[in-house]
Amino acid sequence: MSARTRLYTAAALLLLMAVTRVGHFGSDVSLPDASLAVFLLGGLWLGTWVWFAAGIALAVVIDVSLAKTAAEAAWCLTPAYWGLLPTYATLWLAGRWLARQPARPLTHAAAILGVVALTAVSLAFLISNLTFWAFSGMFGDMTATAYLASVARYYPSYLAGAGLYLALIGLVRAALAHRRSAATV
Repeated sequence: MSARTRLYTAAALLLLMAVTRVGHFGSDVSLPDASLAVFLLGGLWLGTWVWFAAGIALAVVIDVSLAKTAAEAAWCLTPAYWGLLPTYATLWLAGRWLARQPARPLTHAAAILGVVALTAVSLAFLISNLTFWAFSGMFGDMTATAYLASVARYYPSYLAGAGLYLALIGLVRAALAHRRSAATV
């Protein structure tokens, strides 16, 4: 990927995260948060930790700015907030692993992406929820097992949101690649 393409890709991913993360804290925006997909694809396409840091910085700026206007955001900005670092790093590293894989036929590549995305998003769910349980100070004597049982109902939407963006971005990317190859024929 050329430096210019990498810059455009980074801008598009960060913009997608910014537009959808606003709804993360109870605004009227109804789109699911794209942050999970953005960090996985960032690891896959952007690679360097500089872009990871840019994504983290953007997430923090958005969350802190929303905390001033949304009561729901203040609930999330606890001592457990640092848990987003390992959560998003898990996704970034999964993307980096995918980037190092040899080229495969499209169906094999899509299947590998699906398995890696499912695994990484599941780990991200566990990391973010367990750090929130352990460090937010909001759960007293509640055990980790009881907490995970109480948040398990959010797992399907957590997966679905990431899967939706990964599928849509994959389709757009495939369509653009097809268009480029048709134009060169």
